[in-house]
Amino acid sequence: MEAIAQETYVARPIKTETQYDEAIALIDTLIDAEAGTPELDLLELVSILVHDYEQQQFPIGTLDPISAITYQMSELSVTTAEMAELVGGKSRLSELLNRKRPLSIHQIKAISTRLAIPADVLLEIA
Repeated sequence: MEAIAQETYVARPIKTETQYDEAIALIDTLIDAEAGTPELDLLELVSILVHDYEQQQFPIGTLDPISAITYQMSELSVTTAEMAELVGGKSRLSELLNRKRPLSIHQIKAISTRLAIPADVLLEIA
């Protein structure tokens, strides 16, 4: 898709996929704008409009803490034995992963550090 010329772009809320595509194409033309230029200001404005549209059209639900833990364990090749050490044993790990026991602050810190999961995500099951 060909970008809209900067001079003819009218800033407005993005309501259609065509407008979204045009805004993305314009961002592509402005991506190397230099600091302090009107082009950079336009890039920032259009980026905000695109972000707003994406938030409305493609909402991201909340992240399930247990899914985040199991996913990161898999991605980082962390064994259940290693996780058991972090949380206080195999039975404790089983209880946590089966949602039978909440995480303690100590466990949240350990898991967050080892698996690179933000602590606020893990607080959902604390």
